[in-house]
Amino acid sequence: MLALLLVLAPLVRGGNREVALSVLLALALALLALLLGQAMQQRLAPGAAAMARPPAWWWVAVGVLAASPAWLGLLQLVPLPLHWWSALAGRQDYLEALRAGGVAAPARLPLSLNPWATWASVWSGVPLAAAFVAALRLPRAQIDRLMALLLGVGALQVVLAVAQFAGGRQSPLYFGLPGQGFVGSFANRNHLADLLAMLLPVWFYAWLRLRRGGDGEARGRLHGAARPLLLLLGFGLLVVLLSTQSRGGILASLVVLLLAGGLQLRYQGAGLRRWQRWALVALFGVFVALALASIDLRGLASRLEQGRLQSDAEVRHTMAAATWQAAGALWPWGSGLGTFESVFPRYQPPATPVYVNHAHNDYAQMAMELGAPALLLVGLALALALRQLVLLARALRAERRLSSELALRCLAGLGVLALLLHSWVEFNMHIPALAIVASFLAGVYLRPLEAGEGRLEARTDASRRRVREVGVQHGGGWIR
Repeated sequence: MLALLLVLAPLVRGGNREVALSVLLALALALLALLLGQAMQQRLAPGAAAMARPPAWWWVAVGVLAASPAWLGLLQLVPLPLHWWSALAGRQDYLEALRAGGVAAPARLPLSLNPWATWASVWSGVPLAAAFVAALRLPRAQIDRLMALLLGVGALQVVLAVAQFAGGRQSPLYFGLPGQGFVGSFANRNHLADLLAMLLPVWFYAWLRLRRGGDGEARGRLHGAARPLLLLLGFGLLVVLLSTQSRGGILASLVVLLLAGGLQLRYQGAGLRRWQRWALVALFGVFVALALASIDLRGLASRLEQGRLQSDAEVRHTMAAATWQAAGALWPWGSGLGTFESVFPRYQPPATPVYVNHAHNDYAQMAMELGAPALLLVGLALALALRQLVLLARALRAERRLSSELALRCLAGLGVLALLLHSWVEFNMHIPALAIVASFLAGVYLRPLEAGEGRLEARTDASRRRVREVGVQHGGGWIR
């Protein structure tokens, strides 16, 4: 069910259409029902597999985050008496507008200034919760398959984007959009760039797993054949990401590339000599140089030209500043989930375009729509992320190597970081496909780290290496 959710989410404008969202919602509800049934069965069954036991506050924080669509909907949609409602910040002007129009105000009103938009946003949050909870609970082997599946989703987007570019502006592969360039199945290039940026750390994890596989001659041949394909996929992800010319996406991908590469070089290259490490760095540089040589550098340079950068930054800054101002005017309860498009015109400055459907800064929009509950959600997410970061740092320092268990969590966290960085200048959190992938990767990052699981894997890998290296002379030959 989760595989279907991850595969189908990007196919129709990144899931950002009513029919697509309905399908994703049905899959998410089915997935949550299966997870609930599985949890009850494991609790009732004697000898059920036990999870690691994080502190009590961890469970509370995870529960509040996972259930946020439900309790936010309850908070913002339950009607309040009119005299309570009118005393809330930012509401009085609406009552005056009703009186000026000769319309009687209802006796009770919800917190949300657009209840229908909030209902839609609440239901849209269910697939995010399902992906997050499933990533926390599924067995490791299934998580590995789903990470590989995400790379398959990225490969499909790469092929589609290249085919769109080859077909020109009139290509039917734009599916009715007046598109040009590389957009994949999304509505614009920024969202495709963000998906590919999140998948770059996943590619590093797949490469690590491939290097450590190959027990047995037949399996070794299979892995040997997969390496050039995986290299080709990594090259394609990088080339198409650069070809989107999304400045925020390219910057976010640069950060996670450096972090992922540095992590693997620091802990995977512990047994390498200095010249071998520099050779790997040089090889990576050649890889990036070839990717840059494969794209339209003139078009990318025009997007990075100082005057254009400054003008675009001013427009986005103006929208973000107005959104922060609206958040202050509506504090502490906000305008309601999904209400930005209908409420922002009241605060929209003349310098911005006529129609603004998103703030192009997810954090400002979150503050405007949620108010104080946004601080609760961000605070809990930061506490969970920092706790896991400390645990991973301690495990890396103790083991002095990047085991696949640690790599899984570290690289999934870098995938989420790519979206968080890009969302400062974009509205990626409001694109269902991107939010679902990020929620899945966040769940993978926060998976409880079993005590000693990395050390056990290290001992197992060392034993395998010793077995392969020991030769037994037999009949004039060597058996490895």
